[in-house]
Amino acid sequence: MSCKGLLLPFLFLGLLLGLSTAAGLPGTPLLPNVLNLKRRTTSGVVEGFLDFETTPDTPLLKWLGVRFAQDTSGTNRWLPPQPVVPELGAVFNASEYGPACLQGRADGGNGTAIQSEDCLRINVIAPAGARNLPVYIYAHGGGFDSGASSDPKIDGTYLAARGIVFASFNYRLSLWGFPHSSELSKAGETQNLGLLDTRAAVEWLYANVKQFGGDPRKITLGGESVGAGMTNFYMSAYHRDPLIRAAIMQSGDVAQPMWPIDSQLTLLSSKLGCPTSQLDCLRKQDGQELRKVLLETGAQFQPVTDNITIWKDYVQQTKAGRTAQIPLLIGTNKDEGTLIVEGEPTAYRPTISAYITSNHLNFPLSSLSSLASLYPVPSVTYPTAYNASAAIWRDAHMLCHASNLATLRSSGSQSSKNVTGATPVWRYRWDHVAPNLNSRGERIGAFHGSDIRFVMGQWRTIVLSPPFIGATPEQTQISDLMVTAWTNFVKDPRRGPRIPGWEKYDSSKPSTLAILGTSTTRALPGNHTEVDAVCEYWNTLLSTFPAVFPACGNWTC
Repeated sequence: MSCKGLLLPFLFLGLLLGLSTAAGLPGTPLLPNVLNLKRRTTSGVVEGFLDFETTPDTPLLKWLGVRFAQDTSGTNRWLPPQPVVPELGAVFNASEYGPACLQGRADGGNGTAIQSEDCLRINVIAPAGARNLPVYIYAHGGGFDSGASSDPKIDGTYLAARGIVFASFNYRLSLWGFPHSSELSKAGETQNLGLLDTRAAVEWLYANVKQFGGDPRKITLGGESVGAGMTNFYMSAYHRDPLIRAAIMQSGDVAQPMWPIDSQLTLLSSKLGCPTSQLDCLRKQDGQELRKVLLETGAQFQPVTDNITIWKDYVQQTKAGRTAQIPLLIGTNKDEGTLIVEGEPTAYRPTISAYITSNHLNFPLSSLSSLASLYPVPSVTYPTAYNASAAIWRDAHMLCHASNLATLRSSGSQSSKNVTGATPVWRYRWDHVAPNLNSRGERIGAFHGSDIRFVMGQWRTIVLSPPFIGATPEQTQISDLMVTAWTNFVKDPRRGPRIPGWEKYDSSKPSTLAILGTSTTRALPGNHTEVDAVCEYWNTLLSTFPAVFPACGNWTC
């Protein structure tokens, strides 16, 4: 062995011994904790690994792919998540991410190359020597039919290095997570198994995170896109006993429209010879075969408004006090709709009339005359129907949703039976536009999902995607500011992000919409009164949404 090879372990041990004040632990030597990578959990003993290369100044311990519930195939398919039964004397090797859940799309994205129904896995990252640190558990996005916690751009390494415990998890998707079956409905059972999985992951973390250096009383749940939607669902479904003390919603969407009950499930069962007792028959099918038929038929499965775990109108839920009374960090991107309408043919017509009646917008009661007035084409703001259609989708699906939740939660509300006190809210808009974030360049603006790498500190992954141009020095500084804001919120949600310029949201004070992504040192003041003006119209429709598609599957048939 070379001298260098002999010296490296001793140099590293010296580094660890010199970090006795890391992770908020004055005078506590790190070495014993570092050498012991095994943790006893409700799933059994798990053994992680030490990462001292990614963040050299803060060695991290990582446990990846740990089961928080049993395999969901066979007889467990479409059942609530079942607790893991530890194998006596076994030690689980938690050095690699587990498989993604079965995807409802042909391409589920990064981290989904390996798929299985044995996918209810959680990942935990903690600074070496961590003790009683605040915890952030992250729900991935992907339209409720794709995605996984193993996606590199949502790796929370750089958040954990700021002195928190970071966790991420998988939940069942598409057919496996939201079957919309009359059999479940008649039995009075929820259709939203993906949400039950989320609860199981939070419960597992609550029971076990102390073993990893976290404080179970200081858990924040959050996510981006449908991960934010899942967070919103969770706060209502478990408002009596949330087990979390704060929430983060990045670009959360309103609930999607539903197909008639059994309609999508029957597309599969008829192909597989299961005309009656669909679920029992389909439980006998191989999961990969089910996925193959799912992709062939184009069947679609989304969260179901069953009034057990998911409700129709979250404005009313909030007004009635049926949501967790906890601090919230919430926001949207300036141009959420651009990527969404990119592949929608009706968005490229001379006017918005075709888009307004398309299934893509999903608001069958929207008024062409009202929208033509609010989103005039051509105009300085909306030179083409594409620009207007993107803005319409953004406002109807995300902007007004965030505005409503932020306003109601920050001001408090009262119903005939419940009084809801005001809770702290920090609201933002992400405005960063750059040519290296997407192959389409700057024309799509601050698009949906463009904030993720910056929040996660994963600016290093920008160069790995088209157009393969690395992050600029300005972008690394913006990312550092975002990591600071998010981890500050996790550490003390009632004090908020605590970066210059970001004030607590106040619906009566327009400047309390924080603009992020355009300054490397602070949040800039926005004007939520101007930004939210269109919500006066959309709020006349949001209480009717989500609607159920007609049997023909088209709003205009």
